[in-house]
Amino acid sequence: MEITGQHLLLSEWQTFYPQVDLKCAEKEPAMTEVKEGWLCQRCGGVSQEKLPADFFYCTDCLALGRVDSRSFLYYFPVKKLPVRSVELIWSGQLSPSQHKIAEQLLEDQSIAKTFLLWAVTGAGKTEILFPLLKTSLEQAKRIAVTSPRVDVCNELYLRFCRAFPQERISLFHGQDRKDAGDTFVVCTIHQLLRYRDYFDLIIVDEVDAFPYAADPLLHRAVDDAQRKDGNRIYLSATPDDFLKKNVDRFYYLPARYHRRSLPVPQLLFSWRLEKYLSKGRLPKNILTKIAQLLEKNNVLLFCPNIPLLAKMANHIQYVYPTVQLTTVFAQDQERLIKVENMRAGKYQLLLTTTILERGVTFEKVSVVVLQASHRVFNKAALVQIAGRADRKGDYAHAEVIFIASEFTASIKKAIVEIEGNNQQALLEGLIDAL
Repeated sequence: MEITGQHLLLSEWQTFYPQVDLKCAEKEPAMTEVKEGWLCQRCGGVSQEKLPADFFYCTDCLALGRVDSRSFLYYFPVKKLPVRSVELIWSGQLSPSQHKIAEQLLEDQSIAKTFLLWAVTGAGKTEILFPLLKTSLEQAKRIAVTSPRVDVCNELYLRFCRAFPQERISLFHGQDRKDAGDTFVVCTIHQLLRYRDYFDLIIVDEVDAFPYAADPLLHRAVDDAQRKDGNRIYLSATPDDFLKKNVDRFYYLPARYHRRSLPVPQLLFSWRLEKYLSKGRLPKNILTKIAQLLEKNNVLLFCPNIPLLAKMANHIQYVYPTVQLTTVFAQDQERLIKVENMRAGKYQLLLTTTILERGVTFEKVSVVVLQASHRVFNKAALVQIAGRADRKGDYAHAEVIFIASEFTASIKKAIVEIEGNNQQALLEGLIDAL
């Protein structure tokens, strides 16, 4: 396996690739002095932070390991890839609307540089990319598919491995490192800081998700990892107006491939909700609703924070002792296992934070958002969370319930957007009925 794309510290080479001989590698100072301070050659940040030992270090990308003014980055020159044949194995079939976008996206690569695929949750954005990925690999292009979310990367990696079984696909993020080379990489955006002027095509999934949307460091990571003449594709179900106006091409798909309308959230008001939650309890009508949902489907229950997550799990388990449930959140060491167990049907109820608002697909689940009026549940988050219901499989009468003590602007906008997508899909003949 050749490693030609990554610019790594000596300690990283020793950890990730202990067998590699760095005698043939090129090296450069990890930080260089500039007028404003010290410029980090990994992330492009400028630092004035100084340690007692009288050297400087970068604070911006510290999470990837310390870059300082005494260290070096090592890398191997990029080699030209051969043109070759690539095997795509996928038993599914694109719908006419998906196929149209897939063809247009492929054709437009030669006449534009930036693209937005705006498609509702569960519309099959990943599958739409398959023809482009196959062609790009055959044309000896290097590809990175990246997202701010670990769960999104894990899901994409599994799908790509199934669709392109002969390809050596790498998965890089803070919790896992499956290294197969630097030609086809799936990674969190932070991992792109280790590449420079390298990828011919970068696909940014969930472009509006935290932390990418408001973090200049991550925008620099994508910019610097892409070749100057490379192309970039943004994927989102909830893009903002700025992105829509500032790409060369954008494509809109308001319907899912199975031709069913998006589940429209139902509001369940509880005027004393916060009082109950402060005592670690739920009102009787909410407990009853959860029981009704569990009679038809498994349930994803979203909470605004981790402390409430634990309280609700304990309370629901006390009220319904036979229900198989668990919790999952970002720092959970068993997070990946729990998600897979939920897919396998080992849990009836999974309580989670917004960490699972995107990028995960479960069959036969209804969705509940507890305290939907909380500030963490903005419009985009609520649309994404609602999109976890009825994504695949046979119709299971999945429901989406927003539980709140007030009707916020975010709740209203989320419902209006979902209804608007359904209306547009019906108008274009992409769904059978509302």
